[in-house]
Amino acid sequence: MKSFAAALLGLAAVTGAAMAQTPPANLSLEVTFNVFARGMNAGDFSYRFSQTGQAYEASATREMKGLIGAALNRSQDYTYSVRGAVAADGSLQPSAYQHQGGRRRADRPNGRLVRATFTANDVETIAIPAMGMGDPRATPAQRRGVIDQVTAIAAMAVASGDPCTRTMRVYMDGRSRFDFVFIPNGRVNVNTRAYRGEALRCSVQFRPIAGFGDPQEPATLTFLFAQTPSGIYAPVTIEMPTDGAGIVRLEARWLAINGTPLR
Repeated sequence: MKSFAAALLGLAAVTGAAMAQTPPANLSLEVTFNVFARGMNAGDFSYRFSQTGQAYEASATREMKGLIGAALNRSQDYTYSVRGAVAADGSLQPSAYQHQGGRRRADRPNGRLVRATFTANDVETIAIPAMGMGDPRATPAQRRGVIDQVTAIAAMAVASGDPCTRTMRVYMDGRSRFDFVFIPNGRVNVNTRAYRGEALRCSVQFRPIAGFGDPQEPATLTFLFAQTPSGIYAPVTIEMPTDGAGIVRLEARWLAINGTPLR
């Protein structure tokens, strides 16, 4: 996978397929990951999701720290937010997504602002200042039935059944289109600051489709999910290959469901 930025938040998205059970009408999920690259704690990724009745909203921040943060000159620091609706089958359907960050300049001290509006048949993206939409650009047919990557984290968590047996459609940052194909890869014991116990391990095939600024190659990631008493599948560890930083590892150091820490 060529892009470290894409790897860091391109976690997954479901296509709107029906789930076997409807999640609770009121639900919250909070998680903070340490980001490890080249053996160093390179930064933080924090995420918050809340569902009230048939509406939801989510936000996230990514901040690189230390020597890596200094070397990147804040070019990988972003804020994200999304709001949407919860369908009758429990699937999450975004309506308005945005992120801001990336390289700062005098004319954009907070980085580029990107907004994406989701409809039943397409996604419309507006960027200030304007950005390229990749070569080739994702077609309307390829954009149909996708969700953003911020919604995707919650979609993985609230899905019922084995999270390692699904194909997920991702439209990341209002531009990049790819699939994640999840394959079961056993169970492992986990002992981290956020969770101690058994976790499901998924091998995840990254399949690029369209809308990337740089050439992409298929890659395989690893996700570990903790199944919680509430039925939520909490992502506790994610490992992904990158060209510039080797294997990047996201490890949850804090994870709470409905305000109660998992560990």
